[in-house]
Amino acid sequence: MAKAFPARNYKPRQTPRDAEDLPPPPPPRRGDPVVPPPSSATAADSAWEAQAGWYDKHQGVKGDDFYTTLILPAVLRLLDAQAGSRVLDVCCGQGVLGRALAELAVKTVGVDASPALVTAAASRAGNLERHLVGDARDLGKVLSAAGETVPFDAAATVMALQDLDPVAPVLAGMAAALKPGARAAIVLTHPCFRILRRSSWGFDDDAGLQYRRIDGYMSPLAAPIRTHPGMPADPSRTTSWHRPISHYLNACGAAGLAVVKAEELCSHRRGTKGPRFGAEDRAAKEFPLFLALGLVRLP
Repeated sequence: MAKAFPARNYKPRQTPRDAEDLPPPPPPRRGDPVVPPPSSATAADSAWEAQAGWYDKHQGVKGDDFYTTLILPAVLRLLDAQAGSRVLDVCCGQGVLGRALAELAVKTVGVDASPALVTAAASRAGNLERHLVGDARDLGKVLSAAGETVPFDAAATVMALQDLDPVAPVLAGMAAALKPGARAAIVLTHPCFRILRRSSWGFDDDAGLQYRRIDGYMSPLAAPIRTHPGMPADPSRTTSWHRPISHYLNACGAAGLAVVKAEELCSHRRGTKGPRFGAEDRAAKEFPLFLALGLVRLP
């Protein structure tokens, strides 16, 4: 079996797994299914309803620094939405994307399963933004019940697909709500490098390199994650799903959404100055945090 690290002598120093300090699950096995939430669960049960107050405060009006520096600029590039156009914001949360598009005179209709987040979004909304409570896995029903006309000029789902299961009906609903040739954008945590319980940072002292350790990739996984990883006493959890990139690409294709562009977004954050700063800086530029996909609705 191939070694996980170079054969030379090294002294790896493992750092904590990303936002995950729960006991690790059993080793992954190829073919393990994604574990869905209980069949009785509503969409909001697996969303961030219980953490809505904290999340709204954290994101604020324009979003945190990851949103303002990396995520929103990528989405705006991929959508290239023009003034007067109409965008469907799937899993809109507390409305960060809608507010950014409103500044460009773009209309949005946001859908989210969390009533508290929709309330927070509506409280900040201008006359170009509308927000609906509903399950992203049944967009047609949500839009029809609200009297929203289709098709839309563009659509986006930002930092949400990794928190939804299954994703196929979400993407199919997005595609059905779009004009042929319309653009769509998806942003999610990078499936290759930000893997639930299976990825972590380490440092090779001999080589002076910070490396990214990957303990599994192909096998799907559902796992609880801490909402506030920096607060060990806080019991808040939400469920997130890891899937390989092929799962998302195939689901997009099956929905009639063609991937025409991709951006891999690396962190702008850096640690404090110190002997390992250079290695940390190089690693931050090599291992992306987020994957952004630009899509087009096929005829």
